[in-house]
Formats: sequence, C-alpha cells, structure tokens
Amino acid sequence: MTALLFEMNKGNMPEQQREKDLIDKISEFFINPNKDIAYSIRKRGDDEIEIRDSIFDGYARGFIRFVLVGMAFIGILDTGIPFYREYQNAKQNYESVFESDKFLQPMYKEHVEFMNNPEMIKKYNLSPYKETYEEFKESYFKEYQKYYKYAPLYLCFYCIFFIGALFAFFLPRPRGFRVNRKKRVIYWQTIFGSHAIAFVPEQGDPLAGINYSRFGLYAFGGHERFSLQLWIDDYLSKRRVTALFGVYPSPSSEHNAQILRAIRAYLTEDNPEFLKYVGRDFKNFGLKFNIALCNAFALRVPFSRKKADRAIELALAEWNKKTPNQKQGWFNERRATQKLINERHLREELDNEVK
Repeated sequence: MTALLFEMNKGNMPEQQREKDLIDKISEFFINPNKDIAYSIRKRGDDEIEIRDSIFDGYARGFIRFVLVGMAFIGILDTGIPFYREYQNAKQNYESVFESDKFLQPMYKEHVEFMNNPEMIKKYNLSPYKETYEEFKESYFKEYQKYYKYAPLYLCFYCIFFIGALFAFFLPRPRGFRVNRKKRVIYWQTIFGSHAIAFVPEQGDPLAGINYSRFGLYAFGGHERFSLQLWIDDYLSKRRVTALFGVYPSPSSEHNAQILRAIRAYLTEDNPEFLKYVGRDFKNFGLKFNIALCNAFALRVPFSRKKADRAIELALAEWNKKTPNQKQGWFNERRATQKLINERHLREELDNEVK
C-alpha cells in the first residue's frame, strides 16, 4: 500500500517541493527574526561591525519628525497647506524689511484715492490730499515702529526655524559602538571625538570586558524596558561611559538578546550566521514603518578611522604591558559589576543573562 501511494504521488513531488520551498522563503521573509538584526548592526570592513546608537539616532529624530509632521498636519487642516501660517509670517517680515514698497505703494494709492474722493472732500470739508509717498511711508513706519523695529529679528527667527527644522528632520546619525574582532576590542568614538575602549578576553565570555543591561527604559514605550544599555570602562582614562544602543523603535523584546548573541558569535566564529542578513549600512526599510519613520534619510557624522586606530593602538600598547594576572583582574571587575546588574534585574523579575 505504501509503495502504491508513493507511485501515485511521485509525479506531484517536484511541484510539492516547489510549493514547500516557496512557503519556506515566505516564512523566512516574514517570520525569521535574524533578519531584524540588520536594523541594529552593519558591517564596517571585514573585521568590524557597528551597533547603532538608539537614543541620539532613532529616538531623537523620530520625536522631531513626529512634532514636525504634527505641525504640518495642523497647517493642512487650517489652510490646506503645511506650515502655511509660518510661511506667511516669514514672508510678511521679509517684505517689511526688504520689500516694504511692495505693500506700501498699493496702500498709498488706495489712501490717496480715498482721501481725494470728491464725495469725501465735500462731506468732511477736506482739503485735497497732498502727502507724498515718501512722507506717507515715513509716517507709516513711525506709527508702527514697535512692530517694524523687531521685524528683522522676527525674520531671523523664522529663517533659523525653517533651516533648523530641515536639519532636524534629517538629523545626523551618531556613531555607534564598534566590535573589532581582529584587534579584539570593543570601542565607541563619541560625538566629541574621544574614545572609550574595552578589551575582549582570549578565553571565556567575549563580552566580559563590558557591562550590559537588556532592560534600559524604552522611550515612549509605556514603561516597557527594551533599550540595550552598554557600559564601557575606558582602560586609559578610567572613565565609565554608557549609552543606549540598538535600533529605535525595537522590533521585539528579544532584539537586545539577539544583538548580544551576534556580538559573541562575531568574536568566536569565522562566519557567523547573522552576517548573512547584515549589510554595509543599517537596514531602515522593511515591514516596520515606525523604524523607517525614525531612521531613514539621516545625515551621517564622519568617523575618523585614523583617530580610532591611534587610540586603539595606544590602549593596546598599555594593555600588553600588563601581566596575565593583571589582565584577569580587570576582567574580574567587569564580571563582578555584571553580576550586580543581573541580580538587580532578577529582583525586578527580569532575566538579564544572555546565553
């Protein structure tokens, strides 16, 4: 019976396989969580990856865009044109400063026609209006000097507003923290150009040189805790720096664990699985519109490769002067701090360990 059924379905097997392959591809596109890692990680050369800064990147830009879109929507509801009132106010101030004749001459003409109207002269026993345009202009500005005195200032404000709004809409993307598996360092080039550098142990947990929390507060997340917070104790300056990393908004509550696992894999495997889904730039467009809204079309903050290499070489030179016991002691301090972080989250009924 089994043999008979096999023979009956033999002709349909290629078609069934094609259908299965198609279903697998669709499932991978919509369901595969590994594809989400590209929102937060990008390749920077053959031996380095970068993890996106979330707060000064997606959150700040998304908040600004939300406000600007709201202002534009209000303008559309009122007049049908976005930012119409702001544009009209700016235009009025510009004409007041540079093109006052454009609105004063028609006003003067109407005033002359009104004052020289025979019926007006007869009714109010007026003399023919003889004031010149220059006299009219001078008296007009004198009467409204309080407004026109500050017109240049108002104009500057609106210019700054429109330029600032345009810049803020394309707010530059700050530098994220980087993992270099060739030099075995994890580092961050801050917006001010300084560097925080941590080392990767030769054995054991590759993340032993930094501290992390999967449960940083999530902005506009209804008190949900999806932000990945990382701390780096810079070896040279002894400064402890921290920031929130990963894409904002987060694709899922497990995304931070994915990032940490990806970093571990990158430092321990030659060709980890997640690299198949990661490109030379962060992924911005996909099925999650809110991620595109907050992150697409961003300007870039330049990254100084020379400064980074110089800082890393200096830190490594000092690091390599230490004995194995001294190096191990440095990692032990980080582990002790990580244990405290994990215990604090356990008291909050949150499991911070990533295996």
